[in-house]
Amino acid sequence: MWLWIGAAWLAAAWAAVLVHHRWRQRAPAIDPRFATFALRLENEIEQQHPNVRFLGMLPDRFACLLAVDGQETVVALHGLFSHADNGTDGFTRAVARLLGEVRDVGLDHIDDDDGDFAFVAASLLPQVRTRAWLSEHGTFGDSGIAHRALGERLVVVYVIDEGADMVFVCRKHLQRWCKTEAEVHDLAVVNLASRCAPLPERVRGNGLVLRSRDGYDAARVLLLLGSDEELLVALPDRDTLWVGRAREVDVAKVTAAVEAVAANAPHPVEGGLFRLTAGQLELLPATR
Repeated sequence: MWLWIGAAWLAAAWAAVLVHHRWRQRAPAIDPRFATFALRLENEIEQQHPNVRFLGMLPDRFACLLAVDGQETVVALHGLFSHADNGTDGFTRAVARLLGEVRDVGLDHIDDDDGDFAFVAASLLPQVRTRAWLSEHGTFGDSGIAHRALGERLVVVYVIDEGADMVFVCRKHLQRWCKTEAEVHDLAVVNLASRCAPLPERVRGNGLVLRSRDGYDAARVLLLLGSDEELLVALPDRDTLWVGRAREVDVAKVTAAVEAVAANAPHPVEGGLFRLTAGQLELLPATR
């Protein structure tokens, strides 16, 4: 099963790029009013709120995903939509008021449910991000995001994932919980391992690709760090992990596919190919 998926991934990767472009073009056709509203909201945020990023509409409800001061959160839009006809100034005030409410109830307050370690322990999960991302988003409020290095290009960060919202774990959380980053890391990896069947102990043929689409496929590279064989891995997107062996894959072809997926990914991680040896990730030099 894994072998078949791995062999098919190179072709599927290119197809995914085309599907992604077409989906972005066709998705707003559900209702032109909502499409216009979403574009207006995205422009308003880009122009007036530099610490907020509009990450896209959700496909199953009238809500969007925002990164507010580095924290990703789902925001319902029904209330804001009712202010769409209030003119430019009215809409600007409504957006600012909504973002203020998001910050007040979700970002810097860790004295409620997410301040209780027992309450959030089962929801702690790791994510892999680039050092560039951490440099851009690594601080919010008066605290920094807890993290550890994963090679020279990547870092591991941690989130409290309650389904609707995803809050990054910061130093303030660690202080409140009286926990170290190492303790949170170990628990987050255990939680990650329990979310799916174990990865195969050996990788053969053209490699394998994991796309469970639960938001943590790339992070599952952490489950491979104890491997006793040298592997090649790719993390082009948060929802994609490719694993192969250097002697059995076409490195140039895989690298091209990885770059294409990363260039069009909604949640890109890194567009290169890594060598995994003795628990360390090393980015391979470009083949061209």
